[in-house]
Amino acid sequence: MRKFNISTSFLKSIWRFLAAWAIVHGSLPCIAQVRYFEPATVLGVQVDVKPIPSTVRDSIVTDTVFQGWSEEGFPTHYYKKIRTSVCFDNKCRLLKCMLYWNITGRYLGFELEKGEYLSKARHKPFKRKEYTRLHAILSDPSSRLSGLSYGELAPRAKVTSGRNDVDAVTSATATNILDDVVAGAAYTTYKMWHVVYGPTQEEVRNLTLKSLSPGLILKILDSPDPGDKIWALNHIRGYVRPTPALRERVLSFINAGQYNLAERAIHSLDSTELGADTVQTVLTAGLAEDSYAVKKLIIAKLALAPGLTAKTIAGLRSVLTGTNPQLTSDVLDLFTLHHITDATVVRDAASLLAQQNAFVAKKAYKYLQGLTVQEQQVLQQIQVFESKQAQK
Repeated sequence: MRKFNISTSFLKSIWRFLAAWAIVHGSLPCIAQVRYFEPATVLGVQVDVKPIPSTVRDSIVTDTVFQGWSEEGFPTHYYKKIRTSVCFDNKCRLLKCMLYWNITGRYLGFELEKGEYLSKARHKPFKRKEYTRLHAILSDPSSRLSGLSYGELAPRAKVTSGRNDVDAVTSATATNILDDVVAGAAYTTYKMWHVVYGPTQEEVRNLTLKSLSPGLILKILDSPDPGDKIWALNHIRGYVRPTPALRERVLSFINAGQYNLAERAIHSLDSTELGADTVQTVLTAGLAEDSYAVKKLIIAKLALAPGLTAKTIAGLRSVLTGTNPQLTSDVLDLFTLHHITDATVVRDAASLLAQQNAFVAKKAYKYLQGLTVQEQQVLQQIQVFESKQAQK
């Protein structure tokens, strides 16, 4: 075999070339593959990639969505290939990259083909900070780019080549949206963002729904991303039959001190589950939380239960005799609905007849009117209340 000796002078020439490139272009030419990613929900070894014909038609995105699978049999991510020309001053180069979505539909990342790079006005390659900036913009689903047209993005851009995808140079980018794009690459930023949050996002979510199972929901609930957890909680009731492990995980969010997750966890409970002692016990424990909003949600959910356990009734008494008139009223409505005849609850309700809050007193009276009261003291309290009402 012939041996090749690389001289020191040759290596120095290479480094001089790279240094000169950096001075002229503001960055080094792309040697390593460019990849920027957010944490994925499902981790592990990818063992398969399935090509699926896409129902989304877009002139710059290929008509195939690729679905990654883990060795455990869960979908891990999706990606599509982008092929489009990015033009400056009548000169165009092909942009080849892949956009990735998490299984919940959120943006996951982008990857350029080996040797590819993104460029700005005057064909300057992106610097590292500009790739980072682009990644941050693509990670923001609430970006102002959602409401912008291309004309608003670059109102002074002149198309002389007959193309309508000419990227705006820095001088032609509207100053009021400079914070929303990578400077000098407004078109590239705009187009990639709209692909990420366009119809493909819903398409990949629907593909995940076809593979949904209690095991996959559990995986998603372990995600570090709060939005993933919300998505999973939104896709339990009516989508999967909860296993004991999944039910336990869902219930853990109710008393975790995070309203958004607690609200979705409570919403995810099916009425058929609400008769279980374990479920009602966790819901009742949530009444000890400081959150007024969570307490209202729990009381409203218990209204859908087939009945209330003795432990649940005991836990609700603390709210009934509490200092919040609205919550007291809600509990009285709940006891009226379930026709609770517990003697202690009846006495608590009778004591509310003397409340200065007329709204609460009337609610207590309505509850007692629906019962067959035999305790003499309670009957006397009802008579006193009726006598005062008659005098008004």
